[in-house]
Amino acid sequence: MKTYSIQPEQLLKIFLGQTGEIALAETGLLLLATKQHNQPNLPTEMAGGIIYLENHQPTLVALVHPFAVPEQTGIFDTDDQLIHREPINWFGPQAFVIEKKLQDFSKAYDGPRTANGQIPRAYIPDSIAEPAILSDHYWQAYASFVNDPDGQFQAQIKPLFND
Repeated sequence: MKTYSIQPEQLLKIFLGQTGEIALAETGLLLLATKQHNQPNLPTEMAGGIIYLENHQPTLVALVHPFAVPEQTGIFDTDDQLIHREPINWFGPQAFVIEKKLQDFSKAYDGPRTANGQIPRAYIPDSIAEPAILSDHYWQAYASFVNDPDGQFQAQIKPLFND
């Protein structure tokens, strides 16, 4: 897939649905990756998402599971087999709904618990647990690309559910 590296702040704005421009005279699908940098708490040289670009305006099509993409100049190709679309935009409102469903279930749950107080996985409906597990996997992968010199970013990544 055609790939283009941009500043991480610009990528995050696209994930959040904010408007912006990409200075390319291209139309069609592009994989966006972050440029190499040393800014704390932002991902570096990471594949982030697939966009549709038209008239310099990006529209997010899907997040991709983070993987390494060394920065290159201009548009370059990335092996399609490395690209795995995420079923949910983990930066969007769907992610909050997933977390809230798990929280609501946990508050209402009155069944058996593990020795450390957790709800056994077998008692959590798949419709609640499986999206939470996908979220956990995404954020762990994302965190591995974040410039995190003091470990504060990683410390904020708390699994919703331990699979």
